[in-house]
Amino acid sequence: MAQTRNQSEHVVAHEEGWAVKAEGADQPTKVYENKQDAIDRAKEIAENKGTIAVIHKKDGSIQNQFSYEN
Repeated sequence: MAQTRNQSEHVVAHEEGWAVKAEGADQPTKVYENKQDAIDRAKEIAENKGTIAVIHKKDGSIQNQFSYEN
């Protein structure tokens, strides 16, 4: 059986604020008004999954990354 790679969690700009979105997902996990709230949630999910939280700027470029990989 093939192993599935844990997907990174991304914080991206959204029309309603900031979205936490799993890599490759069509829809965000959740949308927050406050960017810091989205960052905190993405880091929590990434830590639980043992993956990476990728924080983006409004223009889509990467602002920061937090790795929780073993």
